[in-house]
Amino acid sequence: MLEEKDISRLREIFITREECNNTVDHQNRKFANDDKRLAVIETYQRINLWLLAAVGGGVITMLVKMFFGGV
Repeated sequence: MLEEKDISRLREIFITREECNNTVDHQNRKFANDDKRLAVIETYQRINLWLLAAVGGGVITMLVKMFFGGV
């Protein structure tokens, strides 16, 4: 059988189930917030991509017109 001294030593080395659950819950909340932040970043990247495509399309159109003798 385990003596009280052995049990106290094991408690020093290992964490309890409650501490583990608290740690896991904290990490899950943290990752949930990260998922929200990543969704916002992805939305802004899509907006930037469309803006760059619009500007790039205008520049390419202007260069083609100048190349083929436009004014």
